[in-house]
Amino acid sequence: MLPAGKSWYVPRVASIFIVIAMIALIAVGVAAIHVSEHAEGPGGGGRWEKQMIFAAVGLVAFLLAVIVPYQKIGSQAYIIFGFTLLLLVLVFFVPAVRGSHRWIDLKVFKLQPSELAKLSYIILLAWYLRLGGHYRKLIGLVPPFLLTLIPMVLILREPDLGTAILFLPTLFFMLYMAGAKLRHLVGIVVIAGVLVLIPISRSTQGMTPGEIKERTATAYWTVGNEKKPRIIVSAAILAAMEKHQLPRISGWLQQGDADAIKNNGFHLYHSKIVLGSGKFIGSKDWIDAEWYFSILPDDHTDFIFSIVGGQWGFAGCFLVLLLYAVILILGVEVAATTYDPFGRLLAVGVIGLLVSQMFINIGMTMGIMPITGMTLPFVSYGGSSLVINCIALGLLVNVAQRRPILLGRRAFEHKEDTSHAPYRPLEGF
Repeated sequence: MLPAGKSWYVPRVASIFIVIAMIALIAVGVAAIHVSEHAEGPGGGGRWEKQMIFAAVGLVAFLLAVIVPYQKIGSQAYIIFGFTLLLLVLVFFVPAVRGSHRWIDLKVFKLQPSELAKLSYIILLAWYLRLGGHYRKLIGLVPPFLLTLIPMVLILREPDLGTAILFLPTLFFMLYMAGAKLRHLVGIVVIAGVLVLIPISRSTQGMTPGEIKERTATAYWTVGNEKKPRIIVSAAILAAMEKHQLPRISGWLQQGDADAIKNNGFHLYHSKIVLGSGKFIGSKDWIDAEWYFSILPDDHTDFIFSIVGGQWGFAGCFLVLLLYAVILILGVEVAATTYDPFGRLLAVGVIGLLVSQMFINIGMTMGIMPITGMTLPFVSYGGSSLVINCIALGLLVNVAQRRPILLGRRAFEHKEDTSHAPYRPLEGF
């Protein structure tokens, strides 16, 4: 076994292929944004050129994240997290954009603090969980959940439901890999599921006809006139939602309804049309493709995967999924061969975050999940998202470069022997 400290600068196989996959995804994203812009005609805004600049900044940030030892970054986890929370509060004191307080205009670029929050949260949680098995007890799960709820609540207030929900799968994945008992985590999921689905009644007094229609479409049942009920009974989570959030849910639940397609289901309906228009190898007739792409709003951000499918067909979608699979598989391999608790949990957190984003974004473009405003990592347009994701992969490569080089199993080490690590082993994952 060679000392990790003296070999981190030697490119490792996993690191090389992770970098190749990342650059390939960025290239696909730039090409798809260019296609989207071309379909809009003159005045598209030069987004693909801006994305190239964001990519250059992201690659520089990636290198910095690789160079600085991850243990030094971890030692500043609470400071980084505190600074992020400050930005999440500051964002409410700047003018809203399209009704949301998500960006801070720095003139040169717009900073989205919620993107930074995802990364700082992973660093903090990995640093906290590295200390041992205190979270093996149910009471020990309280601090990690509190650390999760603080940024989640602030991000939900922006409002940004898509980013906020990413914290939960990341939390559960990291807790499980850190060694938390599965029965505790399953119990929490079951209790939470019951609480969010429990029927809650709301009076329609004071509601607009449009809100009544939306809440009726997502209700368990109604009391009173069918078209104008007095009481609407729905799941607790839906009853608590603001009226501007409900159309996404109702549009998803009524995907085949003609009226919904013209209104709340417009984005999803056209997303599926564009996604399927490419067939196997993509659109050969640009005139048809141009019409398809121009009917989909926000295609360069939330629905970029539909553009990939429309332009390059199933083959293009498969390539994107293959590149994500490379990052996922190698990320798991990095975590499995890292004996440092913080390094392993940091790798697990990065992979959990990226995979959650990928599944949610692709799922919503296909109609499997409700539309939540989630970007596709490295592919969707956006400077904050791209740079933060590059930093996240930089941390993964950082861990990969500083793990020990093993020429064989350690003396007297067996697969079932976990005495060397106070957390869940990943051998044979």
